[in-house]
Amino acid sequence: MLVSNMSIVGWLHSIACTLALIVGASNIALAKGTPLHRRAGRLYAYTMLFANLSAFGVYHFDIAHFRPFTAGANIFGIFHWEAVATLVLLGLGVYAAPRQSRAVWAYTHPIAMLLTYYMLIGGLINELFVRIAALHALAMAHAPHAINIAATPVVGMTQFAAMVLFTLLILAFVIKTALYRRRSISAALPAAA
Repeated sequence: MLVSNMSIVGWLHSIACTLALIVGASNIALAKGTPLHRRAGRLYAYTMLFANLSAFGVYHFDIAHFRPFTAGANIFGIFHWEAVATLVLLGLGVYAAPRQSRAVWAYTHPIAMLLTYYMLIGGLINELFVRIAALHALAMAHAPHAINIAATPVVGMTQFAAMVLFTLLILAFVIKTALYRRRSISAALPAAA
């Protein structure tokens, strides 16, 4: 495992990400709307907030290394912009959570929170290929001239598989939300009549 070049902020970032991975996975599996789901959701939101804010501390800004849509060491690039996007999605998901009685927020909350988890998994995939020597060698063996590990076909295919999985998961949550809302509306109609 290649971790000798990690700073204290990098370690804290990794710990927060690991905690968010565990709490986020359990929250996806938990029954929705329960007090446990809400507590786990708050813990997930706090760990994701710390993880994404600490991503900016891993890099020391230098205008000479500002390349907005690239990746690599000492570059404020695509991964930092993904942290910004994740923070926006996290804020949207947290804002939508208590407002799910209205249709738009009922769909916004699970989609936004699943997208934050997808971003977390995407980061995990990249870190595994960067930090685990065997995976790094595998990726680079198929693309020896790649400018960085994220540009290799093996990492790209792994990221694509994660994207397909999360697209299906989001679709499942949208269908589940639609069915729940339909049952709730149907149950309320006879009582009103």
